[in-house]
Amino acid sequence: MVHFGVRRYSSGKDFMNSKQILAALGIASTLLAAGPATGCAATGSSAPPAAKPDTKAEEMKAGMKPEAKPEMKPDVMTVTTKDYTFTVQTPAGWTGDIEGAKKYQGSVLFTQKPEAATPGGGQVLVGVYHKFDENVGLRLETDTQNYRKQYPKLELGELDAKHPQYATFPRTFSQAGEFYQYVTYLNPGSLYPYSLFVAMYKKTPATPEELAAYKEIVRSLRMTPPSSKPTQ
Repeated sequence: MVHFGVRRYSSGKDFMNSKQILAALGIASTLLAAGPATGCAATGSSAPPAAKPDTKAEEMKAGMKPEAKPEMKPDVMTVTTKDYTFTVQTPAGWTGDIEGAKKYQGSVLFTQKPEAATPGGGQVLVGVYHKFDENVGLRLETDTQNYRKQYPKLELGELDAKHPQYATFPRTFSQAGEFYQYVTYLNPGSLYPYSLFVAMYKKTPATPEELAAYKEIVRSLRMTPPSSKPTQ
C-alpha cells in the first residue's frame, strides 16, 4: 500500500494524489488517534482561572432576556479557514472527525459507528484542494491514466453521485480482490480557487447503505466565503 504524500507543483500549491488517499485509508484499522487539541491552555501549577460571573442570572434580575444562542447541529461538520468555510452532513450511523482527517491531508474523515458498521466498513475522506482552472474533470481523467499505468487490470465504473449545485465528476476504480475506490471531484464555482474531493476506499464492494451515505456526503457539501454563514 502507498502512504500519504503531497505532490508539489511549480505553482507552489499543494495537490494530493487521490490514489495515495484511498490506499492509505485501507491501511489503518483505527483512525481516531487524533493529535492534541490546539489553542488549549497549558497545564501546570498556575492558579485556576477566576470563576466567570453568571451573566444569565444577572440579566434575569434586570428584566433582560438572555441572548439566544444558535442551535448547534451535531450532525453537521463545519470547517473554517481564512479562505473559505464549508459544511458537510454526517450520515446516520457515521461519525465525522476533523482532527483525524489531518493525518491524511484531508478536512473531514467519516467512519461508521461500531453498531452500524458493515463488514470491511468503508471510510470516507473529504478534502479541499487548489485547482488550476475550472476544468476539474480533467483532474479525474489524469487520475484515471495514472491508475491504468499501475493497475493494468483496472476496471472503471459509473458512480451516481450528484450535487444539486456544483459540477460533479464521479467514478469508481476497482481491481477485483484488491480494492474498490469511489471518487468524486466537485467544482464549487469560479468564486473559489478550490475543488472538493470525496473518496471512499474498500477492499470489497460498497454496500447499498455505504453508497447511500457516500452520496449523502457528496450531496450535502456547501462552500461559502469565510465572512458568510454556510446555508444548511
